[in-house]
Amino acid sequence: MINNRDGLLSLRARALSKLTQVCGGHTEHNTKSASVSPVSSRSSSGQDAEFDSLEVITRSLPIFYSTDTSRIYTIPLTLNEWEILLAVSGCVQTNEEAAVKLLDEVIAKYFVESPRQRISDVLLARFRLNNMKNPNEILTFQLTRYLIAISSKFPDTTQKCLRILNQFLEQVKALYTTKPSSLFSLLGFINAFIQDNSSLELSTFVWEQLSELFTKGQFLSDIESNLTSSPSFMNDAIVQYFDAGYELSGPLLIDLLSQLQVSLACRVLGIKYGTDSLMTYLMDQQVTFFNNQSQLSTDERNQNVPPYVVKDLEKSKPLLCSMAKFVLNYSLMMEESSFQFSDDSRAKYSFNTRASFVQFLCLVPYLQNADLMKDYVDLLGLCMERYLLSEVITLEFVSSIVTAASLLNFFTDDLSEPLLRSLPLLVGSEHLESSSINSLCKIFSTGLLPLNEDSIVSTIYSINNLLTTADDKFTNNLIKDRQLTVTSGTSFKLDDIPRSNSFDALRQLKNQVFASPSNPKAEPRSDVKYRKGLFENCVTATTTIASCYNNHTITALTITILTQKVGVISADLDEIVLRALAELAPRCSQNLFGMILRFLRVTDAMALKNEDEKLLDAISRAKTIISSKLQASKTFDDDIYKMYLTYLLDSIVSCGEVDKPEHHRPHTEISRVADQISDYLKPLASLLPKPGEAAIDLMKDETLTNMFRNVWFNMAVHGFYIDSEIVKSHYDSLLTIAYNSPPLASDFPANNKEMSLDMNTILRRGSSNANIKQQKQIISKYLNANAVQQRTFSSSKAMFLGATILIETIRCEAADCSKILLYLSDPSIDSGNIDKSITLIATDMINKFVKLAEVGHLELFNSKTIAHQLNNIFLCLSNKNASLQNTAFQCCDLFIRSIPSSLCHHNSLYTLLDLLSTLFDSVVDCQSNRYEVHYEFRLNHSDRKILLPGSSQWRTATLSRLRKAAKSWLKFVLNNSNQDMKILLQSYVSDIEQSRRTNRVEYGVSFAIEMAGLIIPADKELFRIAYRGPDRPNTIASFIAQHSWRSKFLVDTAIASSKEDISKSLYDQVHSIRGKLDSHVKISIGEITDFLDMSAALLILSPIKAGSIISDIVHVPFEIFSPDALEIATNVWLTIIKERPDLAHILLSEVSFCWMASIDNGQGLYSQTYDSIPTENQMMEYKPYNKPAINRAAQKAAMSLKPDRFIIKFFSSHFEGTRFESDSLLRIFTRTVYYALVKLEKASLHPFARMVRNELLVFGLSILKANSKQNTIYVEKLSRAITDGALSWFVTTPAWPFGANGLKLNADLTIMLDLYKKLDGVSDVVNRYCSNECDILKYFLANEIQVVETWLSPLRKIEGANKNQPPESLITVAFTKNPALAVSLAKRYSNDRILRTLQALIVKNPLACVGVPDSLDDYLNGSMSSKDLHHVVYWSAVGPLKSISLFLQKWNKNEFILQYSIFSLESHDVNVTFFYVPQIVQCLRYDRTGYVEKLILDTAKISMLFSHQIIWNMLANCYKGDDGLIEDDIKPTLDRVRERLVRTFSKESYDFYKKEFGFFGEVTSISGKLKPYIKKSKAEKKQKIDEEMKKIEVKPGVYLPSNPDGVLVDINRTSGKPLQSHAKAPFMATFKIKKEVEDPDTGAMMEVEKWQAAIFKVGDDCRQDVLALQLISMFRTIWSDIGLDVYVFPYRVTATAPGCGVIDVLPNSVSRDMLGREAVNGLYEYFVSKFGDENTIEFQRARNNLVKSLAGYSVISYLLQFKDRHNGNIMYDDQGHCLHIDFGFIFDIVPGGVKFEAVPFKLTKEMVRVMGGSDETPAYHDFEELCIKAYLAARPHMDAILECIEPMLDSGLPCFKGAKTIRNLETRFQPQRTDHEAALFMKGLIKKSFESIYTKGYDEFQRITNGIPY
Repeated sequence: MINNRDGLLSLRARALSKLTQVCGGHTEHNTKSASVSPVSSRSSSGQDAEFDSLEVITRSLPIFYSTDTSRIYTIPLTLNEWEILLAVSGCVQTNEEAAVKLLDEVIAKYFVESPRQRISDVLLARFRLNNMKNPNEILTFQLTRYLIAISSKFPDTTQKCLRILNQFLEQVKALYTTKPSSLFSLLGFINAFIQDNSSLELSTFVWEQLSELFTKGQFLSDIESNLTSSPSFMNDAIVQYFDAGYELSGPLLIDLLSQLQVSLACRVLGIKYGTDSLMTYLMDQQVTFFNNQSQLSTDERNQNVPPYVVKDLEKSKPLLCSMAKFVLNYSLMMEESSFQFSDDSRAKYSFNTRASFVQFLCLVPYLQNADLMKDYVDLLGLCMERYLLSEVITLEFVSSIVTAASLLNFFTDDLSEPLLRSLPLLVGSEHLESSSINSLCKIFSTGLLPLNEDSIVSTIYSINNLLTTADDKFTNNLIKDRQLTVTSGTSFKLDDIPRSNSFDALRQLKNQVFASPSNPKAEPRSDVKYRKGLFENCVTATTTIASCYNNHTITALTITILTQKVGVISADLDEIVLRALAELAPRCSQNLFGMILRFLRVTDAMALKNEDEKLLDAISRAKTIISSKLQASKTFDDDIYKMYLTYLLDSIVSCGEVDKPEHHRPHTEISRVADQISDYLKPLASLLPKPGEAAIDLMKDETLTNMFRNVWFNMAVHGFYIDSEIVKSHYDSLLTIAYNSPPLASDFPANNKEMSLDMNTILRRGSSNANIKQQKQIISKYLNANAVQQRTFSSSKAMFLGATILIETIRCEAADCSKILLYLSDPSIDSGNIDKSITLIATDMINKFVKLAEVGHLELFNSKTIAHQLNNIFLCLSNKNASLQNTAFQCCDLFIRSIPSSLCHHNSLYTLLDLLSTLFDSVVDCQSNRYEVHYEFRLNHSDRKILLPGSSQWRTATLSRLRKAAKSWLKFVLNNSNQDMKILLQSYVSDIEQSRRTNRVEYGVSFAIEMAGLIIPADKELFRIAYRGPDRPNTIASFIAQHSWRSKFLVDTAIASSKEDISKSLYDQVHSIRGKLDSHVKISIGEITDFLDMSAALLILSPIKAGSIISDIVHVPFEIFSPDALEIATNVWLTIIKERPDLAHILLSEVSFCWMASIDNGQGLYSQTYDSIPTENQMMEYKPYNKPAINRAAQKAAMSLKPDRFIIKFFSSHFEGTRFESDSLLRIFTRTVYYALVKLEKASLHPFARMVRNELLVFGLSILKANSKQNTIYVEKLSRAITDGALSWFVTTPAWPFGANGLKLNADLTIMLDLYKKLDGVSDVVNRYCSNECDILKYFLANEIQVVETWLSPLRKIEGANKNQPPESLITVAFTKNPALAVSLAKRYSNDRILRTLQALIVKNPLACVGVPDSLDDYLNGSMSSKDLHHVVYWSAVGPLKSISLFLQKWNKNEFILQYSIFSLESHDVNVTFFYVPQIVQCLRYDRTGYVEKLILDTAKISMLFSHQIIWNMLANCYKGDDGLIEDDIKPTLDRVRERLVRTFSKESYDFYKKEFGFFGEVTSISGKLKPYIKKSKAEKKQKIDEEMKKIEVKPGVYLPSNPDGVLVDINRTSGKPLQSHAKAPFMATFKIKKEVEDPDTGAMMEVEKWQAAIFKVGDDCRQDVLALQLISMFRTIWSDIGLDVYVFPYRVTATAPGCGVIDVLPNSVSRDMLGREAVNGLYEYFVSKFGDENTIEFQRARNNLVKSLAGYSVISYLLQFKDRHNGNIMYDDQGHCLHIDFGFIFDIVPGGVKFEAVPFKLTKEMVRVMGGSDETPAYHDFEELCIKAYLAARPHMDAILECIEPMLDSGLPCFKGAKTIRNLETRFQPQRTDHEAALFMKGLIKKSFESIYTKGYDEFQRITNGIPY
């Protein structure tokens, strides 16, 4: 390229160029924009300075010192001057004046004279020496570029430039026959406009001038004549030009003119000029437009031209039309003339001219000129006819013709058929290489888009027919090429172009045929060579079309055709086809890729059978090509990549398949199979990442993991071993495969059944004696030789160990020695007794790695890789497998002591320290999440996941062991690399995230600081200090001093900036934070920290009194009011207070003010948002126990309280630190704490709030004590505020502590004890003002402490518990202060004396108690003799069950009570009341006044779902018994109410009612239709169900009665399943339900569609199940309220008619009965088979779930007396939970009336075995404790349970025996016992239940009578 100046310019010239660019302010010609740079607005002095600088550079030019500048061309241009001119012309100034001045004084003068500028001999010699172009050409090119650039940048200069260009052209015209330099100059001139088309006006002018110059007159003829026959014209410059390999001729100038046209067209379209850029752009735009149009309907397709292209051409359309006419006419002249070219180069330029002309004419369809279009089509048709198959035309011309014809297909089909015919001829041409065919076919494929598919199919067949023809021995004459002759000659004459618009002559030419003989110089190719080339071209064309056309059918056809040719025609074609298919395969769809793989498999088998080595090699190469392509273009997650990887692995595994396992095979067979395997190694290796790159991740792909393993097993079986010849010959491939392979054994995939190595089918393939002997010889190094030779040592184990040694040795050489450790995590290694061998292999691999690291390849064995290996071994230190853990410790020790630097790396050291932190966190987790320990942890820095067993003992022991080992390793490394290691430790300490600037323990950081401070032998002098005290000195001070440079640096940076800058930065930060707060955008901890740190730095280091900064530093954290913000802020505040005492009062006052404001705003502790609703008032749900949701709610509550904790700590800490400082400070503290205490009355009552409240009270007592000593006026106020604030906690019903966080509960207990102690310490002060209140508070505190202590240790007897009872007088005092306090105190210290006193007070002062719902019972019971109970109507609402109980006979005659009951029920949400439909319906029995009926009718108007449930329940209660034949006394009432209810429905509601009940009736009726089939087979029943299910129409809005919260959208009509029954016909079916559910991770509601199976029963009374599940749901809510870790799943059952109902099926569950039928020996075996062995995390998680569910159901089973607990009624879900179903026998009814199950609940040996096997295991202890806590938690809610049952006593359910049932149930709650006594009672029940003889007897009874296994 001419403008490639780096190849032309010397170092000095390039330096001059850079200098001029700096002076001119412009780096290069970049003139796309015509706007003036902003820099041009500089002052005139700046402009002058700019030009002055250029003048210094240009003043050495002759033009500045010559006396006659008009003859400047006569002065030979020196090298120095030439370089200066090139430099200054390469830079356009940034302002117009300077640019014009340079143009006028330098550029223009040299440019105009450049055609005749003389050149010095030195400069010419330099060009000659370097074979460069002529200096005049380069000079003119560069000067022309300057003119183009200045015209484009400064449009006002365009006219001046045009005049200069005209002068130049006139000069050329005058000189071209005498001065060769003028022609060189003209070449540079034209090339400049071709390459820089930024000035449209100049380019247009030049084209107009040149087109006229070249085509009129004798310009080109004269040039040719001079060049061929004028000795005087042919000077040394021309000779040198030709000798350098450059051309100068008339055809060249025409070619340049054609290129200029294309460049100008590119400028019009706004695209960059390139060889084929115009055609490519038009084709791309047309294809995009075509694809968009094809997506529209036929009516919407109103055009076939992209409108945006037409719009771009519109402004220049006249010019382009004129140019197109010129091209057409000139082309006509060229076709009509018989050209004779003197040489090949002239011919090349002629054809290139045609190529550019054709490219330009591609614009014609977009110019929308019919005449031009007609002539263009004719010309293009002629070109296709004459030149397309010629051997001498250029590829560019062929490409232009094909592109133009392909593009024309989008507008007309005139040339479609010739184009389709020509392609096979082109493909068959011997003159085109396959690469050319490839590019042409890509273009051709694009042009096929507008054509129909048949034309493409026909073309493909035509191309492939050439293959068959070639096979018929046709030679080069197969396609008779028409060739354009190039002969010698000297004449080159162009006549004037005819101006006629007629193209008749051209059209006549189409029938002419060139009869010229072939070029005699061309050597014909041999038949063999031509034939192979033809194969190559045909296959290339076919696959390219298929690939580019991208149509599934076409690609499939191509693959089919090509595959049919393999093995038919020739071996050469086979190889070409295989290679082409390999190139095509990665771009295919998955189905087509599979087709190719199937072909490869079949061909491979055929070649193997025929022993065709050549074909086998071709197949192998093809596979390698596919692998390489996929490896470069696809990711491992891509389906095609995985498909191919699976194919290769499966192919290797398939090699050597045998019919009989463990059968001896001859060594020749083994060798033959080994060779087959080796054919796949290179393709497989090519598919995988190379060592050093990221290996593929197989951790979640079980199939591929097993396949990789089997590959290595198969290699070992077939003679692959270390140092074998086959391994050596394929070592590179094996290295890559080993690097990416998973370990041959590990805990992934988690085998549910422990698989023995002897069971692996690949390892059991027989081998030869020689191979077995060799493998055993290798493994004898790691196993006792005698043991290897024993018969008990199977060949499978030998092959496994041989494969292990092979892969791990090679893997080690790929710089990975850590995977061998993972083998020990596989249970089969232990069971196979080869764990010691694996340990020895692991140690050997570490030693080998160490040696390789010392001498190995640095790209593999670098510091990062070495540290990564150590890091991987570190991760094994926390593995649950003892053998693996021990080996990991051993390997770590060996690794670190062999390569100490391995620990001197962030990766490894950080992992070690993070592991320590994580293990410590796991130990804490066992204490804070007693029953719900986390098994999954993530390391802080690497985010790597590790799994830890749930055992607290294991975690503690592992932490202790790791700490000891880590200390030893770090000491060792510190001795070797003291400073490096300490810097890394500093980095680790400093690298704690901003979010960790909290008080949490970072064990790794603590350990790092400890180790960094050790004095070790490396500390020469210090180590020899003769100090023998209890604690050795350390260097921690030095470490911290070095570490603190970071903080100091930040401070220095802060003070280095101006105060104004920092203030502005702070203002921006505050503005940003507040903006985010207003927009509810989360603010990161980093933002908070940066703001607080910068503010603190400014306040501490600058002696200013910045009130606004103090205001912001306090107000902003309070505005955020998050735990992180306040925790960081309180630390910053204390720092400022200590560093700037003068600001302490101001800051403290601001904090006080902001805290009071937050209290007034009801934030944090003073918000009741998270307070619990009384358990009985909550909505009971039929859902599984949702512990994640409980935890989320608890977390939110805890987080809301934390800010106040930090604030209280801040005040408390500062108060203790400034106790004796000043009275004013004490006043601030006093006012603040007094305000906070007074507001406690409205503070949170959430269980977590107790700790914060008590911390505030403790702080308040400290303030009180200080005020008391100074006898201030606040003593009385504080005393009353403390007692009132403390008592405000106890106004609610007493409750058990929330959650199982032992650390939190112990901390809570500690604070309560501290509060009690401090209260006792100041009781003399408090008693002066509120003695009674203080005494009451002490009783409350004592009881609260006892409750927490009992909860923490239920079985431990608490000394002094329940001994001190409050006197009656305190009850009176408490009642006077707040009746709620009296009620609460009476519940805590319940005895007859206190209860009588309370009752009397309530009856005497009822109006004082109306706001205390819990006092209603006492009021009613105490006023039974009174008829006037009007006070009751003022009482606040009680729970729904209590309200319903008031409808019963005891109270149903009192109007006031009935009115209150209605009010109380209606005050609850209808969804809460909805749950108690069965109880409300039963109350109709006693509804003599109509209140219940009115309630039902009114509530039904609110909720249609409620009305439906009421109707179904009323229908179910009309009759008694399973058969529904005995009419219930309540039936008339129910019928009347139901009829009235239906009459109240609106039309819409009635339609919905009919639709729902009609749909459900259809489904239920199937059971009745099954009755005739009762005696028939299950298959017949199933067929009948399916037949009936198909008839059911799913109408919009219908739902299952058991799922009223969802809409039924579909039915699985083949899901019907008849259930076992002797006389009834229950069946099960599955329905798709759409409903809103809670996201298990976030808690957000989301709409889902899920399948729900349901059982439909007819002839079974389901009402008893309904009641049982209601009660289970209540227990669920009771335990949820305190966050107890138990699990129950109250599923839905709805009774819909007498003896009818629908029952939801528990999802993902199986009965214990079914497990027995599936030949599972026991529950433990089931758990092992499903979750893995006992050591797996999955098993431990499942066991934990079993414990929690077993505890919950055991307590419920005892309280509700579940019987008939055989194995058919006990389910286990896929998470290990134990669930109970079928509650036909509860309370006082037992199966058959025989009390087989005389135990509290079912607890079998197999259940205990899952829990560890005895009653001494941690899991069993957890079960015991959970049972006790669940029982204790249920006892306070005994009344609610009784109230749920009492309305049902007269329902006729067989489980009730009248009042006896209630008495028995009450007795089971043991209300007379203390909590400790109740805990011991429950422990006794557990012991009694454990494998009771009655349980075993009943299971045996069920086995004998009903065939239920156990």
